Amino acid sequence: MKKKHNNSTRASVVQITFISLLAGLLTLGAAPATSQFEGKPASTSVGLQNSQQPAAVSAPPDRSWVPTGSMSTAREHHTATLLQSGKVLVAGGTGDSGILNSAELYDPATGTWTATGSMGIERDSHTATLLPNGKVLVAGGHNYTDGVLSSAELYDPVSGTWTPTGSMGTARYSYTATLLPSGKVLVAGGVGYSVSGLLSSAELYDPAIGTWTATGSMGSARGYQTATLPYSGKVLVAGGVGDSGVLSSAELYDPASGTWTPSGSMGNTHSAHTATLLPSGKVLVAGGYGSGLSSAELYDPASGTWTATGSMSYGRVFHTATLLASGKVLVAGGPTSTSAELYDPATGTWTATGTTGTGRYWHTATLLPSGQVLVAGGYSHGTSLSSATLYHPPSGSWSNTGSMVTARFQPIATFLSSGRVLVAGGQFFQSSAELYNPASGTWTATGSLHTGRIYNTATLLPSGQVLVVGGYNLNAGGSLSSAELYDPASGTWMVTGGMGTARQDHTATLLPSGKVLVAGGINGVTSLTSAELYNPATATWTATGDMGTERDSHTATLLPNGKVLVAAGHNNSCGCSLNTAQLYDPATGVWTATGSLGTARSLHTATLLPSGKVLVAGGYFNVSSAELYDPATGTWTATSDMGSPREYHTATLLPSGQVLVAGGQQRRRILSSATLYDPVSGRWSPTGSMATARAQHAMTLLASGKVLVAGGSTPLSSAELYDPGLDFDSNWQPLLTTVTPFIVPGSELTASGSRFQGISEASGGNGAQNSSSNYPLVQLLSLANEQMLFLPVDAMTGWSDTSFTSAPITLMTTSSSGFPIGYALVTVFTNGIPSQSQFVLASTSTPRSAPTPRPRPTPVPRP
Repeated sequence: MKKKHNNSTRASVVQITFISLLAGLLTLGAAPATSQFEGKPASTSVGLQNSQQPAAVSAPPDRSWVPTGSMSTAREHHTATLLQSGKVLVAGGTGDSGILNSAELYDPATGTWTATGSMGIERDSHTATLLPNGKVLVAGGHNYTDGVLSSAELYDPVSGTWTPTGSMGTARYSYTATLLPSGKVLVAGGVGYSVSGLLSSAELYDPAIGTWTATGSMGSARGYQTATLPYSGKVLVAGGVGDSGVLSSAELYDPASGTWTPSGSMGNTHSAHTATLLPSGKVLVAGGYGSGLSSAELYDPASGTWTATGSMSYGRVFHTATLLASGKVLVAGGPTSTSAELYDPATGTWTATGTTGTGRYWHTATLLPSGQVLVAGGYSHGTSLSSATLYHPPSGSWSNTGSMVTARFQPIATFLSSGRVLVAGGQFFQSSAELYNPASGTWTATGSLHTGRIYNTATLLPSGQVLVVGGYNLNAGGSLSSAELYDPASGTWMVTGGMGTARQDHTATLLPSGKVLVAGGINGVTSLTSAELYNPATATWTATGDMGTERDSHTATLLPNGKVLVAAGHNNSCGCSLNTAQLYDPATGVWTATGSLGTARSLHTATLLPSGKVLVAGGYFNVSSAELYDPATGTWTATSDMGSPREYHTATLLPSGQVLVAGGQQRRRILSSATLYDPVSGRWSPTGSMATARAQHAMTLLASGKVLVAGGSTPLSSAELYDPGLDFDSNWQPLLTTVTPFIVPGSELTASGSRFQGISEASGGNGAQNSSSNYPLVQLLSLANEQMLFLPVDAMTGWSDTSFTSAPITLMTTSSSGFPIGYALVTVFTNGIPSQSQFVLASTSTPRSAPTPRPRPTPVPRP
């Protein structure tokens, strides 16, 4: 038993009369009796006979669970709320020193926790609800000074502070809170100051005025119940502890009338269980105290009846249940249990899915936009936990798509604002170009370059045109200084101003000013130190600062602070790879040295991560290592090794924040393998192999979230698609139909569509442990530098099932950080499921004409 809790204090506060039935269940501070959970059950009257874990069942070894950063404070009975920034707010709870008022933020981009403002009062066993205005409502709970609480407060993610709001009419803890379609919050039941300690009352919080009003009471007093919002808009409350013991009954709350009606009884009694709305509209109840710790049941809203489904392998109580993007349900934890299981609604069966590493209960589980699940805190073996772990769903797969019209080696691919992909040039100095249509999976020819080329660059300009620069053509004298512009509207190319120096194997970077920086490269046999700027307004080039170091086959990355990081590369004078790096400042046009890499490399990849760090991986010759550059310190640190050396590979940042690396060359062997880098864990994991081995190919992230790989060494005409493996049904996907066509500094982004509130709360509905994700998180992903940003919601306009309006957006300038100009993908994430992305143009000033929107998909009705 945990010494920090005084069982008699809590019992005397609430006058619990059923303590003899469920010893410890309502004494939230006390762990269930050892005889019940760590050995033979002391009693079978409440269904604890199944609490032992059968030795015959074991989870297969896998890499589903990975530790992430630990909280600064150990806690249980806390709440966890997914914010629209993509971060997770953890608040209150009980730690080894007592009940807490502190709060912390988890950043999925870094896997770390940082302190945020503390609540005005200590509380545990409370609830937390994200409101449509972006603020978090925390209400009720318990502490030792004030007993059971009626107070409530609001957390503002922008300021990181808490402010009081209206108090509930009835003090309560271990109750449920449900965000209704109206934007009001329904709280029901729980434990309070009634004669028995159990409450049947319910209240509504109105965010518009910050007050609570009583609504109809439940037919039965209950605590430790679940609340689920089915598609009907009525709230299903099931099970819990009642005056007569653990309950099997269920009730429906109708927001229109404010009344409750019975809705069938479960086959077993359940309390401290989970209840999850499935995509089918049915509700899965699993585990808990009662007549079957491992049992599970399904509620059918159409008939108002319950039926048994497959039982879990382990008995569980105070566990968590999370609906994954695939439609399966992840159940984790329970007293002493490190196991996790997946429920498949299609078969009604459970399968093991690795172990959490630490047995825990009274923890939280939060579905992140990436599809991963963050499990944090809890209680285990007499102590509160600060540790956290991430569940990784199965990784992606590859499939063939249409082949290009022309086989290409070293082609350059550009994602156009129409949603199509332009591929141009390639081996044998090809001048032809073609377009890939993701909707049909086919390629069609488009206008040809005036000069065929290979080893060139291609940059999507804010105008929507594509700037192709330099490269090599043996028949045109070798290295090229010429440049051309592709116009997607006409499908034709026109010659634009040529560079001052011919070059190939250089880099091209779109700057905050709208100009394009071209740096280094090779001319004939000489690696270059020079750099030039292209001005689209005048179609001319001007020299800018000299790097001072000869380099080609390097990488260039626009950082969030507006500077450009050039890293490693090759120097033809010494015939060697480089480990040096430099920063270009667009404000001054000057290059300065920054920290050197640990390993010299060229023909590598560089990817800007959501954290703002840069991942460099692989390279010539036979390099498998990877390193991270931190712009804050100007230093490099090693991260885990890819395991397989590769050069001439490709790397793409996925909307999940992970990095997909595919193909390449290992000595003389061409590779078909692919691997995923997870920035949070710093680990690489295999993610299937392409059907065709390829190097020096093109790779492009599509609006669907899939990745197109095309061409490569031989040369090849074939193309393939990588699916990240979320495995969701398109009927569950948020549908983004329109977005603001462009954003300028300080403007808002407005998005409209349907299913922005998803198909389910995606969490178990069990009071403090509930951690919903049924609201829109809107992401910007820059096509200029892969910079990623989740947009905070505008507090006045807020979000709904059909709309989202952001707070003002800060854009990058030549002297300040922000989101880069140029085209970006807008994606709505709900329940860990991404929408089809749409395009937005970030510009320093309002364009003369907005980009022409592409046809929008037809909405699919909610199931």
